[in-house]
Amino acid sequence: MNKKDMAIILSVCTTLLVNTTYFSITEAKGTINRNDIEANYNPFSDEDIVDDSTLTMTERLAKIQNEQKEHKSAIENVQDGHLYIPKKTQLKVELVNAITSKTAQEGENVDIRLVNNLIVNGVVVIPKGTIGKAYVYKARSAGGFGRKGILMIAGKEFKTINNIVVPLKQGLTGEGNSDGGGVAVAAVISVIGGAFMKGTNIEYPAGTIFNVEVKENVDLQATPDNLNEIMNPNIIHGTEITINL
Repeated sequence: MNKKDMAIILSVCTTLLVNTTYFSITEAKGTINRNDIEANYNPFSDEDIVDDSTLTMTERLAKIQNEQKEHKSAIENVQDGHLYIPKKTQLKVELVNAITSKTAQEGENVDIRLVNNLIVNGVVVIPKGTIGKAYVYKARSAGGFGRKGILMIAGKEFKTINNIVVPLKQGLTGEGNSDGGGVAVAAVISVIGGAFMKGTNIEYPAGTIFNVEVKENVDLQATPDNLNEIMNPNIIHGTEITINL
């Protein structure tokens, strides 16, 4: 092997080492950011997902409520006599702004908009058009050697008309293309070619529609008798402070 061939091999090996180190550091940083949101929590876990897609929303919620009543006398997180939003309730939302795996950062806040009214007992509790919060759960930009971009957006929360926080889970997932897949490294020419084999990023345009899921039962702090009054959008809701002079 002559000096020229040796130089090429050393150059390729250096490139591989730098790329591998960079990818590892990037992945590690992303994991730290994501865990800062909630340690050991995966918003895309399959636990508690209703998998009967043939049911209507009304039938699905009735099924959930019946299951809860069968297993316990009191409904978790809900005061007796109060109406509530059941866990597993699915909400259709859309992205307010476009986002791409090329620039997204794990933990970054993302605005989402409710597509349809959320109605409980005939009363709108979260109007369509309400802006809620989501966040980037996982992001990885595309790179060399066919590395495809990955972007996962998880729901975080909405607020009802009377300012009750509704925690969310699930969301939007996608990835780019690997642009040819794996690269053979047996021959130097294959490794060199792989360095220029770029994967593609994934981009979600503004208006992209997806579903999120209510994470837990949400007490609406209202009864069947006063729900309509409490959810009156013309009434100012918030923290009230009384100051005596």
